[in-house]
Amino acid sequence: MMVTNVEEAKRIENPHGVDVRKLLAMEKVSVLHVSLKPGEELKKHSTSVDAFLYVLKGKGVVEVGEERAEVKKGYLVYLPRNIPHSVSNAGSMEMSFLVVKVV
Repeated sequence: MMVTNVEEAKRIENPHGVDVRKLLAMEKVSVLHVSLKPGEELKKHSTSVDAFLYVLKGKGVVEVGEERAEVKKGYLVYLPRNIPHSVSNAGSMEMSFLVVKVV
């Protein structure tokens, strides 16, 4: 069994300057926990693998390619590989979400 506590997970340096913690890293999947304070964002970028974003708390705006959606707790967003995407905290409270990257 593998058990990880987000507060004890290793923080990952990133170009967005936000709190990102690696919860799981395996050959075909990785899981990251991201926290955005009000006004923070993951700037538009793309990845070479498919990913999913699942909102744990707060609300925000996700852009994938030319599409834009408001999201909140319980929402899942598919992030296709090589398509630019961004996430911004649109609320007045912290937003946190999981990013699951699949190879």
